[in-house]
Amino acid sequence: MRIYKRGDRGFHGYGRPLRDSNGGEIEVYESSAATAPHVWLNIDSRRWDRDATGSVSAHLDQKQARAVIARLQAWLNEVPTRWGKKWVKP
Repeated sequence: MRIYKRGDRGFHGYGRPLRDSNGGEIEVYESSAATAPHVWLNIDSRRWDRDATGSVSAHLDQKQARAVIARLQAWLNEVPTRWGKKWVKP
């Protein structure tokens, strides 16, 4: 995954923004919060949701980011048993 400078203030972005299965855009980037390390998880669904007025962002500390990762990993771990091995993608 490529780490890059996002904007002119030198904060990092993590990987290129990616499209979800409906065409929305997901981006993860470093926060400018000075109190402690934080990251933004931004989801912009305006490409597929005509009623959406903007993006939705979560401002996560390290503990919260790990909790999101754990939930996504639990879903990934469950795919083979709920959907079958043919659906497992690298």
